[in-house]
Amino acid sequence: MKFFIGAVIRTAITFPSILLLWMLIYFAFGRLFWLSLLLSFAGGFLVNRLVKWLMVRSFLKEQQLSRKDYLYIRKNLKEADRKIKRLQKTFFSVRSIGTFKLFYDMNKVIRKIHALVKKEPKRFYQAESFYFYHLDSMVELAEKYALLNGQPVKNKKMSDHLQDTEEALKQLGRETEKDLYHMLSTDLDELDFELAYAKHSLERKSPSGMKGV
Repeated sequence: MKFFIGAVIRTAITFPSILLLWMLIYFAFGRLFWLSLLLSFAGGFLVNRLVKWLMVRSFLKEQQLSRKDYLYIRKNLKEADRKIKRLQKTFFSVRSIGTFKLFYDMNKVIRKIHALVKKEPKRFYQAESFYFYHLDSMVELAEKYALLNGQPVKNKKMSDHLQDTEEALKQLGRETEKDLYHMLSTDLDELDFELAYAKHSLERKSPSGMKGV
């Protein structure tokens, strides 16, 4: 969403810049229409790039990230996008309500983690265990589960594998919930502090003379 808003802002700045540049160049260069149009579009492009650079610079400063770190995080987020799509495809193979609920709950936590990191890339380092271990294991096990579950005939060995895989996915789901809690732990600490401060402020402001009334 932030990048969409940024694109809208850049567009809103670029087009008026092109028009203004065209008017200035058109009258300054003896009303040469095509030359003025070409130069104004070139100027508009430079304005667009400059505004984008300033916005990215401001965003990285806010997130306390270097450009190198930001590019590294974006690369990993794109890879995670592909893995999450693969994981979601396994939903179509689920037949039991219990397993569907398991997959649904996992997906909800995964999307929450991913959305938080996309919004605030600095959180990526709080979720490295999710991106480098838990997500990969989830995708691999979910695809294995979907493959076995989709077979028309199952023997005891296959049923045992399905049960073991489902238990492993449940454990990974719990680990992923821990990843999310770890990401939010700082926010929870800050909230506790703010609540304690607000409570203390209200106690100080309460009228002391009310007791004698």
